[in-house]
Amino acid sequence: MKFLSRIFIYTLFITTASFNSWGAEPDPEMSPAIVETHLKSDRPKSQVDSLLSYAKTFRGVPYRHGASGPKGFDCSGFTSYVYKEFGHKLNRTASGQLANGKQVKRNELKPGDLVFFGGRGGGRRIGHVGMVTKVDGNGHDFTFIHASCSKGITESHSSESYYKVRYRNACRVLKDNTPPYIPINMMGIDLAQFTADRVSD
Repeated sequence: MKFLSRIFIYTLFITTASFNSWGAEPDPEMSPAIVETHLKSDRPKSQVDSLLSYAKTFRGVPYRHGASGPKGFDCSGFTSYVYKEFGHKLNRTASGQLANGKQVKRNELKPGDLVFFGGRGGGRRIGHVGMVTKVDGNGHDFTFIHASCSKGITESHSSESYYKVRYRNACRVLKDNTPPYIPINMMGIDLAQFTADRVSD
């Protein structure tokens, strides 16, 4: 009986995200952005899809130096906040986040990769970071979401004059085939109570 109970709990844990989309009431403390992102009928195919969908819910949030959300972000504050929601802790500075993943060449970029740019002062020093949302067919140019000083959270293109001359490096924290991950605090089900009720029946 205990063996069957363990199998049931394991299976339930894997399929909890599916139960959530079948009409479970969301936690009232969940932010509207999280609810909107994770309860859509078009479920993400991978953790990268889920992460980028979540990141885009912050478009328009203003830039604030030294802020890490959710009402304001600087560039590394934004990337660290989004990745943290998916179980990945990034260093707090743009230059430090390059060490949080495997460095990749520009022609190997994929959505979800972190891309790094030089700061306003020029030179090779990293001063800005964003997340790739789309790679062009030429395999060289890309669109990325980031915290812009003038526009807040927005998407920009690598061919824009400001970023074109400042691209420095990139790294990959997530693999594109990683299954979707929804943190427990984003689910509308009390998993511990739900499993306890079922096992005690």
